[in-house]
Amino acid sequence: MTSILTPVRNLWLERLTSPARLRLYVWLSLATQILIVVTGGLVRLTGSGLGCPTWPKCTDESLVSTSEMGIHGVIEFGNRLLTFVLLVVALLTFATIIRRLADRALLLRIVYAFFGFVALFVVGLALAVSSLDTLSLSVLAAAAIGALATAGGFAVVARRKDPRGLVLPSFGLGFGIILQAVVGGITVLTELNSWIVGLHFLISSILIALASLLVFRALPKGPQVVSGASKALAIPTALAGAVSIVVGVLVTGAGPHAGDALTPRNGLDLEVWQHYHSYPGYLMLGLIALQLFFQSRGPGFFISNLATRTLTLLFAASIAQALIGVAQARLGVPEFLVALHMLGAAVLCSLLTFQFLVLARRA
Repeated sequence: MTSILTPVRNLWLERLTSPARLRLYVWLSLATQILIVVTGGLVRLTGSGLGCPTWPKCTDESLVSTSEMGIHGVIEFGNRLLTFVLLVVALLTFATIIRRLADRALLLRIVYAFFGFVALFVVGLALAVSSLDTLSLSVLAAAAIGALATAGGFAVVARRKDPRGLVLPSFGLGFGIILQAVVGGITVLTELNSWIVGLHFLISSILIALASLLVFRALPKGPQVVSGASKALAIPTALAGAVSIVVGVLVTGAGPHAGDALTPRNGLDLEVWQHYHSYPGYLMLGLIALQLFFQSRGPGFFISNLATRTLTLLFAASIAQALIGVAQARLGVPEFLVALHMLGAAVLCSLLTFQFLVLARRA
């Protein structure tokens, strides 16, 4: 038996979870978190939000989409499948990171307990699909409480045993992906309620920020010079960007692209709220311009400086996002521009996080 398992063990230890793979995995984590925002937007913009009309199965009779469901079923089920890709990437990232710790036994025991509760939650879902009764609800409640408790315990232990701070964000990514799957299911079961759809995107924004934190902490950083004024503006810039993204979610809920023709919108006035969305966006852009200005007046204004590169990329992405936003408002929010704007929002989530981490040095 040992000789049979040796190639598998070697593949896991020497190939898949080798420390040399960490750079690849952290970048993949970030890229896939941004990608699922884009594919989620594709689901909504093509009217495929109810391509699979129920959850966790695609239909009452089938786990996967069927030919009768057409292209909408393919698009929605494809987006669900991407969740498993994110989970695999998160698992490989977490395993690679935790292997680097000498004292990891307690952390692993907590992880095993967490996944035990996740498995129990899946059992509860299976029972709920058959019959939403006291038993299924009790199993779901016990599993959810257990998973949250073990996740909290993991956070406490990880902060003590991992001085580089890599374990906690990598675990958070895995936990967040599972949470996203549940919220996605609730979105379908509530027939694309705009507030739940908005929550779905906000969780993705947090996961993109977590993945960006993981990239920042995992990769080496050379010496850099940061302007004091630019550093002081790091938090206001991040806050203005966060407000702009949250208001943008409300605007999305008021817009015409609901994911299904029969889905009601949130009742807000689209034209008015587009202006509300633009105000914090322009404030963010102005703050970034100020940061670049102050950075250019100091000795650290050269492209090899990480702070300068980060601010330059953030400024360029913010300009592009503003232009796309104005164009889509003037042209009646066409699908292609909305998709680009969603991609831009995901990229800005990442760059705003990098801006905060690089300039404020809080990692």
